Amino acid sequence: AFCGIGQVLTRFCSDSYQPEQNVITSPKSQPKQFVENMVKENVVKIKFKDSYEQETCQSNGKCSNDEQLYQVPDQFSQKNPNPSNWPGEMGEAYLPPPQLEEESKRRFSENMFDIAVSDQIALNRAMPDIRNEHCKAHSRFNGPLPTVSIIIVFHNEGNSTLLRTLVSIINRTPWKLIHEIILLDDASVDREYLHEPLEKFIQTLPVRTILLRNEKRLGLISSRVKAAKIATGETLMFLDSHVEVLNGWLLYLLEEIQKDRKTIVCPIIDVLTWDAFQLLQGATDIFGTFSWKMIFRWSKIQGFSLSNQALPIQTPTMAGGLYAIDRLYFEELGMYDEGIKIWGGENLEMSFKCWMCGGRIIIHPCSHVAHVFRKETPYKFLESESVFVTIFKNYKRVVLVWLDEYKQLIYAVNPDIKRLDGGDVSDRIQLRQKLNCTSFKDYLKRFKLKNFPFNHRFIGTVSTSNHRCLDSMMGPDVSKGLNTQVSAQTCHKDGGNQIFLYTTTNKIHFDELCLEPGEGKSTANRNIIFTICMNDRKEQNWEYDEQTFQLKNEHFKGKCLSILGDSNVMLIPCDTNNPSQRWTFNQEVELYD
Repeated sequence: AFCGIGQVLTRFCSDSYQPEQNVITSPKSQPKQFVENMVKENVVKIKFKDSYEQETCQSNGKCSNDEQLYQVPDQFSQKNPNPSNWPGEMGEAYLPPPQLEEESKRRFSENMFDIAVSDQIALNRAMPDIRNEHCKAHSRFNGPLPTVSIIIVFHNEGNSTLLRTLVSIINRTPWKLIHEIILLDDASVDREYLHEPLEKFIQTLPVRTILLRNEKRLGLISSRVKAAKIATGETLMFLDSHVEVLNGWLLYLLEEIQKDRKTIVCPIIDVLTWDAFQLLQGATDIFGTFSWKMIFRWSKIQGFSLSNQALPIQTPTMAGGLYAIDRLYFEELGMYDEGIKIWGGENLEMSFKCWMCGGRIIIHPCSHVAHVFRKETPYKFLESESVFVTIFKNYKRVVLVWLDEYKQLIYAVNPDIKRLDGGDVSDRIQLRQKLNCTSFKDYLKRFKLKNFPFNHRFIGTVSTSNHRCLDSMMGPDVSKGLNTQVSAQTCHKDGGNQIFLYTTTNKIHFDELCLEPGEGKSTANRNIIFTICMNDRKEQNWEYDEQTFQLKNEHFKGKCLSILGDSNVMLIPCDTNNPSQRWTFNQEVELYD
């Protein structure tokens, strides 16, 4: 292994250490207090100052180990040395001037966000304190809080976005809580600034920083595991490499782990726009779920109260990019499944594993981390196969280990997942047995997810006598199907978008969406559209007449589900002689309550 600039831990260079990793650390001695912004031509100096250094515990201002007190500063902008008219200050949008537009277009494909705009924004730009008033009222934390190893994996990351991530951490985190920052370069190519310039930069940081390098691409999951294996902080904080942490972000997360070590805590993910790096506040009244297509998604909390905006929110699944976890608990959970390649599905695997094996996952509405959301992924996954094949193989592993009999529903909706080989998962099944985990059905009963109702009486295709099947025509993101029209297509007998679920309350589901009459061009006929399933909405109820094979709407009396023309699914007057109103349920999946 290569050992380079600065004081390097000797175990990183031992014969037993992974030979493909290069390692550089920042010095343990007192670092320089100034660093150069190596992005802008007009060099900007940044002075690092621990904004939490005014901690007080007793009247004499001395803290014992058991009496540490952390006070979130009122507003970081008061300590910011930058002129307020600099680009992007306080999270404002920066629109590139005409002379920068050509560079923006030329370099956009490097990261699939506007790196030319990012390069004009100071690494230590001020950001507003967007915590709500309930959170600001909870700004004092009694210690000792656990220390943290912050893990950041990157591949071909933009220079300014990576450095701004680091500077925001230094400027908005109590230094004594940062046991170390571990950066892992996952085999970046053609990025000279990620070599010597980055090595010099991290040696100016006032906290212990380790830089590891993979000589071959391992992907996010295996890279995170490698970093976690050398981490020695009491907790792990996983971050992406293009974020800006905001005021008080870490303290709320660590406090929850201090209360219960079997807790995964996620921050609110705020948005940094890909084109102007504008800060847009993320919603605090949401939780994570997942679709029949195994895609993570957000759902809105019903009846969210203004009085509880500082309380953590239980979430069935997590997005997975940003979260804190006790380091030993992470090891007890078997870390990540390293059979999952690059990324995709690891967040669901960790979510199911945590909840089903005695832990909990929460989102803390007082912790904010802003994240740059790309337009699309700028790099390939594996040379040997497509992105979708890699991700579907990952999903196959998760389904085989954690979903029990519900894997049949996932297979029916996603036949490609069923056909692909996810590899040997015997070690993960043994882990589940060792952890004495509950069933996936118990997991579903805990959260009562809309797209997995327990009162189902049929799962399969819904067809007419002339071999036309209901078809959702949806892509991977089911949420984009909201208010779209239901279609009828030739029955292809390959499941997918032709799989529907019919409940004992007479609702026809595709995932969390239900069939409902929309607005019609006339009072006689109405299009059938997808809307969010709601228990008390009679427009979504379809009574099946086993004698006539008709689906009769319970709200619009005398109206039945029918096909007009080749593919239009409509609500029209019932007619027992109309063959396009005779529906058959073809059972594809057997699930038992």
